[in-house]
Amino acid sequence: MIDTRGVIEAIFAEAAEGDLDGVMRWWAPDGILEDVSLARAFHGHDEIREYLDWYYRALPDVRYEPIRLVIDGPTAMVEWAQPARVVEPFDGVGVGRELYLHALDVFHVQDGLIQHECGWYGDMWLRHRLEGTGDPPPELRVPKGRF
Repeated sequence: MIDTRGVIEAIFAEAAEGDLDGVMRWWAPDGILEDVSLARAFHGHDEIREYLDWYYRALPDVRYEPIRLVIDGPTAMVEWAQPARVVEPFDGVGVGRELYLHALDVFHVQDGLIQHECGWYGDMWLRHRLEGTGDPPPELRVPKGRF
C-alpha cells in the first residue's frame, strides 16, 4: 500500500494538472475537507468534488508546488505559495482579482486515502481582496522576491 508521502505527492501532482478525477481517487469516500480561509467544510466525495471543481475553475493557473512537506506517520503538512488570478467566481466573488495564495494544508491519510484535510491559504485578508474592499497593510504583505 502507498504511504503518506506517496499519497501527498500523487494528489499534488494531479492537482497541478487540474485533474479532478485524479485528485478524487486519493480521497476516502467519507473524507472531510475543511477550508478554514472560507470557514466551510465539505463532507464526502460529492461535496469535495463540487468544491474542488469551482476552486480549479476559478484559479486555473495554480500549480500547487510544495515549498515544504513534513510527514509524521499518517499526518502530512504541506506549505505552498504562488500568485493567482481569479478567472471565475471564487466562493461567489473575486473575478479579475490578482491574489497571492500562501497555503498550509494538513492531511490525515489512512489506508492510502485522505481522510481529512484542513487548509488555510491567503493571509486572512483573502475575503477583502476577493471583494475588492482592501489589501493587507504593507507590513503584512509578502516581500518581493520571497517566492
